[in-house]
Amino acid sequence: MSAQHPLALRRPFWPWLATPGLSRHTLAVLAGFAVLYLGWGSTFLANHLALAGFPSLVLAGLRFLLAGLLLAGLAWQRAGGMRLGWHDARLMVIGGVLMLSIGQGAMVYGVQHLPSGLAALVCTSLPLWTVVLQSLLPNERRPAPVVLFGLGLSVVGMAALLGSRLDVLQDRDRLGAVAVLVLAQLAWAWGSFLFRRAGRGYSQVWWGMSAQMLLAGVILLGLAALTGQWQAFRWSAVSADSAWALGYLVLVVTVLAYPVYFWLLRVTSPTLVSTFAFVAPLVAVTLGVAVLGETLTTAMLGAAGLILLGVVAITLGQRT
Repeated sequence: MSAQHPLALRRPFWPWLATPGLSRHTLAVLAGFAVLYLGWGSTFLANHLALAGFPSLVLAGLRFLLAGLLLAGLAWQRAGGMRLGWHDARLMVIGGVLMLSIGQGAMVYGVQHLPSGLAALVCTSLPLWTVVLQSLLPNERRPAPVVLFGLGLSVVGMAALLGSRLDVLQDRDRLGAVAVLVLAQLAWAWGSFLFRRAGRGYSQVWWGMSAQMLLAGVILLGLAALTGQWQAFRWSAVSADSAWALGYLVLVVTVLAYPVYFWLLRVTSPTLVSTFAFVAPLVAVTLGVAVLGETLTTAMLGAAGLILLGVVAITLGQRT
């Protein structure tokens, strides 16, 4: 990943972040990382709670449709009218289809059939797919030895994790959910490569983010209608907890965390920002145990440790 992400925000997310002064800037960066770690780490718990009242495709579609509308309002306030060209449309398809519709939509499906902590640990396969694509695609820098070591360590950890959960291996729905989660990480990694290869980002960043979320919302709700989920959905079945969880997914996990992520890419190093790949799963596992009472065996802890050590090695080895 280059030092300038295609979507890196040129202006800070909060106006007071522009105020000169090292201490205030440092506090802003620390606050940004707290939002990123806690926001994306709590995604699995929020999805688990929201799925009690929403079908999976309906939930994912409403999340991105509502978030896209809110970001469109912010874009109008900051940039005025929307002026997006063909290059922007290409990026919108990459982000809206690969990264959000497939990447995030499949993740919601996986959480529906797996404990939130286990789903989060499976999602740590994202850096593994990044290394695989980097090795296979032309004109990409080949991984350093430490990256390959981290890849092997994470693969062993993933195998040990599944081996420690025989209930997953013996249940067709749960095993299928694991496969869908792995596919989601591959889609996100592939989308990230296409974004970076595009050479430049959106001509209007805020409108671009809004457009790709609106596209994802329309696609996911369309799939919900095709599969019958929307027709079977009843607003009266949505509990207060599910409604609050959807609101949290829209406002905190999406509208707040995504711009903060891109802002951090601009003001810090991509290597530092990518640490969310091994901090967020720890947050997710902790919340699953503390809030949902999910079990965490010694074997699972050991396997998770191997996965996270591998991800750390991959992240550090990718440093430019």
